[in-house]
Amino acid sequence: MFDKFFKKVFKSRKTVSAEEAEVMNDELKRLQEDTALREAQVIKLARLLQEDPGNSSKYAKRLNIHNRIILDNKEKILELEIKLLDS
Repeated sequence: MFDKFFKKVFKSRKTVSAEEAEVMNDELKRLQEDTALREAQVIKLARLLQEDPGNSSKYAKRLNIHNRIILDNKEKILELEIKLLDS
């Protein structure tokens, strides 16, 4: 909630150069694509978890790993979006 408010009222000081902004945009795009792929994997693993209870521990471990990485990616995306406001 705070981040949405911050993005609305932030006044850019132009401290991020065009090259840095381009690199950040590329990383932002890569993180968003990675997050989308991992979210699709989470859906598949959740379905497999129910359909194949024999391997549920393996699927649960993979789900935990994907969820942790998704959360890390989302935090990094938010950080990059805030940094890009200053470009």
